[in-house]
Amino acid sequence: MRLIFIVLLMGNVAFFISQLLVGETEAVHSSGVAERQINRLQTLAERDAKGKASDKVAQKKIKEAADSSLVGGSSDQCQLIGPFAELLHAEYLVERLAGLEVVAAIRNVEIADGKNYWVYLKPEMSEKEALRKLYEVQAKSIDSYIIPTGELANGISFGQFADPKEATERAEKIRNQGYGAEIKEIPKSHSEVWVEIKDKSEQKISAEQWLELLKEENGIERRQNYCLGVAR
Repeated sequence: MRLIFIVLLMGNVAFFISQLLVGETEAVHSSGVAERQINRLQTLAERDAKGKASDKVAQKKIKEAADSSLVGGSSDQCQLIGPFAELLHAEYLVERLAGLEVVAAIRNVEIADGKNYWVYLKPEMSEKEALRKLYEVQAKSIDSYIIPTGELANGISFGQFADPKEATERAEKIRNQGYGAEIKEIPKSHSEVWVEIKDKSEQKISAEQWLELLKEENGIERRQNYCLGVAR
């Protein structure tokens, strides 16, 4: 009888311990699942936050690109009439246009006109040294003069030539006399007088009025171009 009692007691103890272990295991498992779910929710939240931030950055870049294209891509068109041989004639046209309620302005336009080729010696350290070099060169009957200003100031000039072949021959001649002549390309340009009006203002003038205005001045034309900017 006592043995049966002990066996039953041990069985109950074993059952109690097994239930206790199972409960702890389920608790640990539940805790792990809950933790993974929390981590997953945090990850999703972070991903959404990053996605929204990326969208905002992308939208900002698109807006900046659009703004820059508007600023840098100005395409204002103007009507240019000219060139005028005399400034007075351009001023007269501006007055005629004002009578037609069209605002116009006179522009000086620099027109590229080829190049000159300058034959010279490199600048000396001082004006005194330049004068000494000039006397030395002129003593050999070489036409020359001191360059007074600019990046070649205190250099010795042997002239500017429109023909590059002529400039090369001149430089070779100087070199054969013992001097290291060099050649510098100088862009040439000339100024022309034009009258500029905004493209929308030009629409106030009929084709017949344009013919009347243009026929009074020989050699001028009307063309559409980008607005030049600074008025005379």
